[in-house]
Amino acid sequence: MLYKLRRVFSILAVTSMLVTMLAACGQDNGNATPTTGATGGEPTATTATAVEATATTATGGEATATEATTGEATTTTGGGAAMALPEGCSNVELSYWNPFTGPDGPFMGTLTDKFNSENKNIKVNMTTQADYYTQIQTAAASDTLPDVAIIHADQVATWAFRNVLRPIDDLSKSMNLSGSDFPTSVWKAGEIAGKRYSIPLDMHPFTVMYYNEDLLKSAGINAPPTNREEFEKAAQAVTDKGKKGFTITAGFPIMQIFLMLLVQNGGAPFNEDGSKVTWNSDEGVKALQWMKDAQSKWSEPNLEVDADLAAFKAGNTGMIFNGIWQISNLTGSAVTFSGKGIAPPQIGDKVSVAWAGSHQLTIPVHKSGADKCKDAAAGMFIKYVVDNSVEWAKAGQIPANNKVRSSDAFKAIQPQASIAPAVEKALFLPPVPGIVDTLAPGPLEEGVSSVMSGKSPDVKKALDDAASRAEQILAENKTKYGAAPSGNP
Repeated sequence: MLYKLRRVFSILAVTSMLVTMLAACGQDNGNATPTTGATGGEPTATTATAVEATATTATGGEATATEATTGEATTTTGGGAAMALPEGCSNVELSYWNPFTGPDGPFMGTLTDKFNSENKNIKVNMTTQADYYTQIQTAAASDTLPDVAIIHADQVATWAFRNVLRPIDDLSKSMNLSGSDFPTSVWKAGEIAGKRYSIPLDMHPFTVMYYNEDLLKSAGINAPPTNREEFEKAAQAVTDKGKKGFTITAGFPIMQIFLMLLVQNGGAPFNEDGSKVTWNSDEGVKALQWMKDAQSKWSEPNLEVDADLAAFKAGNTGMIFNGIWQISNLTGSAVTFSGKGIAPPQIGDKVSVAWAGSHQLTIPVHKSGADKCKDAAAGMFIKYVVDNSVEWAKAGQIPANNKVRSSDAFKAIQPQASIAPAVEKALFLPPVPGIVDTLAPGPLEEGVSSVMSGKSPDVKKALDDAASRAEQILAENKTKYGAAPSGNP
């Protein structure tokens, strides 16, 4: 499981290339026959986990505030305007694909179950796919794409330019959802070439600060650090008698940590339109130098991937940075001490921000064209899931919807509620097709790793070399993907 987690961000980049280059396992052909139940889950932003694809159908559930009439279903979830099937539409079936092949899957299954029970003329068949983007590509070639699909925020542009996804501006309006309902950055992630292609479901920071509360208190630190000065004081205080104040590896998730610190220092990985690499700036050098210095002061040199997790679980380190998907592994009953998770401190001197991902709900293309009944049902389902995403938050995610995130029900879910401030100003990639090819496995990850492993002593040169190689990839992608998606099959 830990191997899958550490490769999550690497798989992000691979999936943006041709399907034959996707580094994942799984044998489904995109036409799995559903079986009753909702299983699976996905630990983080874009991962095709190395398990056999599982097809599931979500049925049953408990009725709440909805009403069904003969030939018509209506829903009034989340306090929004009522939505209904058009006249003449009944017994509508939707196929819904997602990559939630881990412990988060059942939570999405519960949401789907409830929707089905509350909308008698709509049945959503939820299929959880491993080797997810391979299945999407295969289904696109055979015109067997689902009616609704989860696509990760930094993959929306890639699949829109491949004409796998449809623009949904009109559907978004019918759902009464707009940019005012979400943080600006996560909403913009679904806007490609002036058109809306996705609705954000959640946000998940790649960088959460996990801390051993007992270890910090024994060193005289009574509250988790929120800024650089407090962090460095805590790390120094804990580093004694075989204990480390902060453990950082030479591999995953160091690239994500670098990106967070880059932006906290006032820099950016790319320019605004994603056409130029800018991570080799003075701000980038400052970010990576801090990481290297932190390694020498409070950690150990050239640690392998997952060494930070092992040290934390053993009670040997005060703090680590890792992804939100580690909540169940590093907090609560998973550890023998008081393990906590919180938004990362502001190490940089400019802004407090976290590097984040997002699951987004989309409508794939079908060569037969749009179906008004299915479109309406899909809109009702998407709005239901977004409006009721407090259930999804229990899986370890942060709801993208502002109202849900500010609700008492969400605030009672810990440590998700404590981490939530980290994503309200989250950093997302510019919506450019194939842009993740420059990250991991790719030039930026390799450059940061070369410094943290001790292979490249010159921080500036390592970032410059990575930027040069990334610029070549961006240039090649312009030719590969073209000027804009057609928005048609």
